[in-house]
Amino acid sequence: MAFCIDFKLIGVDDGKATYAYGDCSENLEGRFELNLGRLLSGEMSMDTDMREVVKVTKPCLSDGEHQHKANRAFSKIYKHYKITASYLKEGGYYA
Repeated sequence: MAFCIDFKLIGVDDGKATYAYGDCSENLEGRFELNLGRLLSGEMSMDTDMREVVKVTKPCLSDGEHQHKANRAFSKIYKHYKITASYLKEGGYYA
């Protein structure tokens, strides 16, 4: 089964990033928020539930009640943030 997810940074407010996301064939109608500064500083435990780390405010059509696609986008954003200390402006996850 192939995965194709696109995401784009909408904005950052007080360290909290808001992203639009969706399948490559969709119009990025989903939204999620995350604060990687809190996570990496230890303010938020690495054992924190993913639903608290990646807060989906509006799931994309193909994500439904799950947030698997938002979590996949998070993995790319997290890797970038660890290296650069900045949020990834846009990208995708393809598998």
